[in-house]
Amino acid sequence: AVIGPPDVKVKSESGSLHVDFIGPFAEHEHDKWPLKQYYGSWNYRILYWKKGSNKEVTHIDTKHNSEILSQLEPWTVYCIQVQAVIPEWNKTGKLSGELCEQTTHNGVTPVWVIVTILIGSMLVVVVSVPVCFFSFLYLYRLTKHVFCPSYIFPQHLKEFLSKPPSGSQFFSPLAQEEHLFYDKLTVISEESKNHSDETGSEASKTTEHLQDSEQEDSDS
Repeated sequence: AVIGPPDVKVKSESGSLHVDFIGPFAEHEHDKWPLKQYYGSWNYRILYWKKGSNKEVTHIDTKHNSEILSQLEPWTVYCIQVQAVIPEWNKTGKLSGELCEQTTHNGVTPVWVIVTILIGSMLVVVVSVPVCFFSFLYLYRLTKHVFCPSYIFPQHLKEFLSKPPSGSQFFSPLAQEEHLFYDKLTVISEESKNHSDETGSEASKTTEHLQDSEQEDSDS
């Protein structure tokens, strides 16, 4: 009997290809039976290759109805065919239709991505820490300047401004003149003093001259 191709489904997940297959079936009127029940040994052979690589085919044999193809290149299109194999009869069935599916990222992060993320994180930390520190310091000084200024308002002005004005005169009147005590002081310059001394000496000379004249008259 001719063994037909199995039904195959392929799903790409995490850098691998999940392959599910079933059949082939024997049909009788409205009923279907898997041919696997009529043979003592039954395997499935999975053939896969990279699309456009001149069909460098790799094959895997399995007794199960599913298989995970791993160790594949990420973001690469692979094509798959499946056939039934009967080892004791050395017989193979027809190949299924060719199914092609692209693999996704394999979940392994490249080294250059890790290094880039690490360097970027370090740069962010180095820049953000000084910025946060100086921003906090500026806000602290600004808050302190607003709420706790360094200038202290004089106490007497505080008291003066805290009292409401009782009249038009805000300051106490000046002391009355009679309450002031003072002494009279006369200032004589040096030139005036010399002039007085000369005048006194001339007056004394004149007096002596008059006395001498009177003495002569009395003698005569």
